[in-house]
Amino acid sequence: MCLISIQLRQHAVYKLVLVANRDEQYDRPALPAHFWSDHPDLLAGKDLSARGTWLGITKQGRIAAVTNSYLITTQESDQKLSRGNLVMDYLTGNIGPEGYLEQIRQQRTDYNGFNLLIGSSDSFHHYNNILDEISIIRTGNYAVSNATLDTPWPKVTLTKAAMAELASSSELDEEAIFRIMADRTPPSDDQLPDLPLPLPILRAVSANFIQTERYGTRSTTLILIDHCDQVTFVERSYLPDGTSSEVRFNFQLMAEEK
Repeated sequence: MCLISIQLRQHAVYKLVLVANRDEQYDRPALPAHFWSDHPDLLAGKDLSARGTWLGITKQGRIAAVTNSYLITTQESDQKLSRGNLVMDYLTGNIGPEGYLEQIRQQRTDYNGFNLLIGSSDSFHHYNNILDEISIIRTGNYAVSNATLDTPWPKVTLTKAAMAELASSSELDEEAIFRIMADRTPPSDDQLPDLPLPLPILRAVSANFIQTERYGTRSTTLILIDHCDQVTFVERSYLPDGTSSEVRFNFQLMAEEK
């Protein structure tokens, strides 16, 4: 039940504010965000099971992120391709969003359900392979969890409202953003998403920050890009015992080679 919030041109200082919670099994190994030795312009965490990533940015400003999509109740298949490759292939390639998504559409049944966000600080393309729909985001306040873009699940609507309130301030409070994403308050039972899960689990995974016995929020990543193309990248990783660690990167975007 991951959660991604995107604000484009909503703040006086930052043209992009992107924050995302990665929710995953605790025993799935991963590395925190770093610049990859085999792709030195790529800043992303690494899934050590499938060798892909869930979110990343390049020094040229290419950005991509993915969540699972549960719009249908069919069982996920272990025989499908890893959704982390969708992010990796875009970030390490040079095809634009339109061309890349046209390629992915031809292979959409090779993957379990996903929401893919690709783009830059200027605009994003969103694609859901179950609905086979592409949306273009150029300005505004958006969020996606595990249905599709802006599906009004409580965590989506509440996060959008909270982020919009922060955007009204001349100075953006990073800690306030992390507090929003760390909210463990579940919605009332009558607002829970219609998913085939036991009620205690459904309550737990419907909060922004998830903590169950084997599954939960593993990291929160914040990407800020100001109007001078200066990037601030902060990632907090969490362990089940409540401890956390943080990495921070600051860099200037470079022009993408043609």
